[in-house]
Amino acid sequence: MRRLEKGFLPWMALALGLLGYLAFGQYTLPEGPGKDLVLGKCQTCHDIGFVARERLSRDRWDGIIDEMVLRGLKLTSEERGAILDYLATYLGTEPPPAPPQVQASPAPKTGAQVYTNCAGCHGPQGEGNPPNFPPLKGHVASLLGAEGGRSYLLLAVLYGVQGTIRIGGKEYGGLMPGFSWLSDEEIALVLNHLAEWGAPKDFKAYTPDEVKAARAKGLTPEEVLKLRQGLKLP
Repeated sequence: MRRLEKGFLPWMALALGLLGYLAFGQYTLPEGPGKDLVLGKCQTCHDIGFVARERLSRDRWDGIIDEMVLRGLKLTSEERGAILDYLATYLGTEPPPAPPQVQASPAPKTGAQVYTNCAGCHGPQGEGNPPNFPPLKGHVASLLGAEGGRSYLLLAVLYGVQGTIRIGGKEYGGLMPGFSWLSDEEIALVLNHLAEWGAPKDFKAYTPDEVKAARAKGLTPEEVLKLRQGLKLP
């Protein structure tokens, strides 16, 4: 306990340093193995953003990851190693390697692959992570079966949700960040992946055009919460 107290302020400084590195969008993160994993895990608490001019050593990144794990970030040993390798290689003290050449015909993503961005909070199978992050499996079926629920689910993924919600008699207060940095195609894919966990028989798959139209609304997470509060959910 004494060691943690003595090291609290330095670790907080390092954690804030990580937030500074990942603050305003994914597009400036260098391409490389582990990038998608960093995006999926770090955005649980932070908006992904630009990379500052300074770089951190592997040991300092290692310490920051330790601190994030102490604060609730869930990582397997393989995920931790991949994240550390990415940060040390592409955001380290040495110049990053040249980005790999883009394949002429990259394999298309699947909804399950896009869902890795959500799994850090909601669990690999949508089981949730109480008390902050609710389950999706089961709840998605309720949303898609409610009037206005289809639109709400899209807007929640696109813009995020801020405020306490109640599901199955339990309250959840974790902030859900928006995923507007994903493409229209990727958001449609992940929504249709969620629908596989329960949707009405007349469910029609989300389309990229539907997502594109929703972007024009420009809602805040608090406004999305108000839309949810207007739904008649069981």
